[in-house]
Amino acid sequence: MVQALVIGGGTAGIASAISLAQRGIFVTIVEKEPSIGGRASELCCKGEIQCVKCDVCLSLDRLYEVAQSKYIRVLTNSEVIRVSGKPGSYRVTVIRKPQLVREDACIACGKCTSVCPVEGSAIKPRFSRSVPMTYWIDEEKCVRMKGESCERCSEICPTSAIDFNARTTRKYLNVAAIIVANGFEPFEASKDRRLRYDQIKDVITSLEIEEMLSRSGKLTVPSTGLICKKIGIIQCVGSRDESMGISYCSKVCCKYSLKIAQLIKLKYPETEISFFFMDWRPYDSIDNELLDWAKKNQGVKIVRSRPAEIIESENGKPLVRYVTLAENKIEEEEFDLVMLSIGIMPPSDATKLSTILGIDVSPSGFISSKDADRGIFAAGCCTGPKDIEESFMEGVAAANRVAAFIGGSK
Repeated sequence: MVQALVIGGGTAGIASAISLAQRGIFVTIVEKEPSIGGRASELCCKGEIQCVKCDVCLSLDRLYEVAQSKYIRVLTNSEVIRVSGKPGSYRVTVIRKPQLVREDACIACGKCTSVCPVEGSAIKPRFSRSVPMTYWIDEEKCVRMKGESCERCSEICPTSAIDFNARTTRKYLNVAAIIVANGFEPFEASKDRRLRYDQIKDVITSLEIEEMLSRSGKLTVPSTGLICKKIGIIQCVGSRDESMGISYCSKVCCKYSLKIAQLIKLKYPETEISFFFMDWRPYDSIDNELLDWAKKNQGVKIVRSRPAEIIESENGKPLVRYVTLAENKIEEEEFDLVMLSIGIMPPSDATKLSTILGIDVSPSGFISSKDADRGIFAAGCCTGPKDIEESFMEGVAAANRVAAFIGGSK
């Protein structure tokens, strides 16, 4: 049977795998995390009443297609460490980290979670819609992995799925073509010292707000647990910033920040929201959408400015200090919560993978997709910033190229 390899189980990787499977091409997805779904798994649906085309479901709704397909195999907690051979006949070495919870035995009954002594539990599904729906152990939280004596989860497991003695294994794959779809890394907000992300508790990232809304459906102030009444949203954190060595635009931040704000306003009409931005660059929406929305909603303010810094006010709240373009003077405003709209960075393993596969990396650190003649293709955010829909479409396009390459190499 003709086989292909997809490196990465995020939006683009899922799209590639499904498209190849539909053609009768057997696919192995190698995913470094405990489950597939990628960053989209961490995002919340923005349409409480009707669909607002945030695209989150475009990826997540297809997870079960992957799980049910007889043509797709998923290797989680795994990493490609070597590729040899020639186009049309590659030999791939995959290393798989210890499977402390066996996928073939775990029935996701939840008994282990109920007895775990760690607050919040160190053993649980990675996400509510994880695929495979296998519980995993957070080794940084698990007291057993820290050297303490604890076997509670193992003792109560009805299928003996937990194996603390599991070891790293290796698998060898023979594939005709490879798709690289290893996603991206969110910008580390702590690197921008001006914004004091790691110093002021109520300064959090857009991804953390997505996770909060997805998990609980509520937007609360971290320091108090109270519903947020006034929020500041700062755009271009880790994008278009030469001081950070990042000159490119992350493309999708405007779109997703606006949809988050609209969801917040829908859930909490009294909440005041202020947008701070240099330029409004929506990727696939109307240029004046933010302005029109602000005009229609009381308590929404837009500020054309890149804040100079965030400090802690006398009340212990985030205080945004900025200069207005119109009046060219320093302003200060206090918020219950400040959201940093963080940008898209190249995948952490881009350089390593490029060496293994013999492919190029752009000056910005993203993976190049110029090896079609070798049967190696790239799709999704690993090649540069893009939203969920574009990533999905690139995944399908990469599958088309693989199918054409395999057909031509027979």
